Amino acid sequence: MKKSKVVSLKEAMGLVEDGDTIFTGGIVEDRRPVAAAMEIVRQKKKNLVLFGTCSLCDDILVGGGCVEAYRGCYTSNGAFGISPNLKRRAEAGTIVTDEIGHLDLSIGLMAAQAGVPFIASKTCIGTDVLNPAYDNLAEVSKWARDKSMLPNQKYVLMEDPFFNMGTVQLVPAIKLDVCICHVQMVGEEGTVRIDGSLTFDHFAALSAKKVIVTAEKVVPESYIRQDPNRNCIPSTSVDLVVELPWGAHPGQVYNAYDMDIPFLQEYAKSCATQEGFDKWAEAWIFNENGHEDYINQLGASRLEKLRAKPPYGYAPRSKGGVQ
Repeated sequence: MKKSKVVSLKEAMGLVEDGDTIFTGGIVEDRRPVAAAMEIVRQKKKNLVLFGTCSLCDDILVGGGCVEAYRGCYTSNGAFGISPNLKRRAEAGTIVTDEIGHLDLSIGLMAAQAGVPFIASKTCIGTDVLNPAYDNLAEVSKWARDKSMLPNQKYVLMEDPFFNMGTVQLVPAIKLDVCICHVQMVGEEGTVRIDGSLTFDHFAALSAKKVIVTAEKVVPESYIRQDPNRNCIPSTSVDLVVELPWGAHPGQVYNAYDMDIPFLQEYAKSCATQEGFDKWAEAWIFNENGHEDYINQLGASRLEKLRAKPPYGYAPRSKGGVQ
């Protein structure tokens, strides 16, 4: 009989080591592992190298002093502005950033998933992603606990030897120590089901050394495997599972709840300064019982207004975005 992988949030985030290369699932405000990021801040992890897109949960890690380097392709909390903590630290020169292309993120993860060192692409030819003046890979690598997780070159240009299609860019594999995803449902042994867009999660989970999945609901494996066509990450790729209702708040989870617009607006306003973020974190992160206290502080009536309404998968809003 296989063993359940269900653990507490605190135990799961204990798997993250200082200096790890990490990736968080979802995108912008959708299915971001916010509660997991808050627990990493509580545990005061340091020197993390962040890959992917820096939005809500990642910006919390940056503000909490957990991240020293970022390699990614998107830096914004969507409609709520550029990620304030990363913006402030980048402008102050207290964090290393290295831009990669949007599609390069996907195919870099696919290369690692396939066990190959690189994949050829033409998507960034002619862009500043390939401008040597903006190549900060060497500085990023200094922060990684395991230097072999980073490539020794950001890219290589070569002439296509097969179809004479001209210059192509060799995109190195994106290797990850840890991938953290938040999903709608996971089996107790780790089989993952995601409703809506998979974003990059299924690539990252199959390319990381350690995979942690937080979920709105943990179910028996016998249940989730009754409909295998809806499952997207196998249990063999998942190390730990955490049942974490409202684990993406104030973001949204399709078919579960919508984004908390006033909360996101307040976050953007509060975190314009480090002092503001510290005050916000004191109120919402550094509480005695972690995520449980966070949910209690929000209150049931506020959360109920965010619940998704069938058949939409979200909470319809009136004009002006008020639920």
